[in-house]
Amino acid sequence: MAKLRIIYAKSAIGYSQDQKDTIRSLGLRKLNSSVVRDDTPTTRGMIFKVQHLVRVEEVAETAAPAPVDATPLARPARRTALAAAPAQDDLKVIEGIGPKIASVLNAAGITTYRQLAETDAARLSALLDEAGVRAPADPTTWPEQARLAADGDWDAFKRLTEELKAGRRVESAKEQ
Repeated sequence: MAKLRIIYAKSAIGYSQDQKDTIRSLGLRKLNSSVVRDDTPTTRGMIFKVQHLVRVEEVAETAAPAPVDATPLARPARRTALAAAPAQDDLKVIEGIGPKIASVLNAAGITTYRQLAETDAARLSALLDEAGVRAPADPTTWPEQARLAADGDWDAFKRLTEELKAGRRVESAKEQ
């Protein structure tokens, strides 16, 4: 089963008691602490409730757990699993995605260009609606842009983004 690393990034002071309780239920006690949890619908629901207070990363699965030695120093397995987490791409380079939308996507588990490229535009719209994001951005071109970024085709990516404004294709004055 996939694992998620949840990092307590912003203090819950000033937020409602149910959000503070959700942070505690996730196993987070101190600011900047982290926990690794199974990726289940329950965990995703809890993360969604406090998405403005946490950061989420996917943790790579290890082939087999390392045998546990009886000595107290033999606990590097957790560090190894966290070090193997996939790098997070800067989704804000996608035309139409700013910091707020990037945090919504990250909370939904979309942290890389490849994951964004494989996500349907309707699903992206639904995520934005669920999070209450009222942005002028149009997610229909985001998978296309992300596919180019994931493939490393930055020239084609630049040409495409020059045709876009807030993620939408616009007619240029030169063509008229």
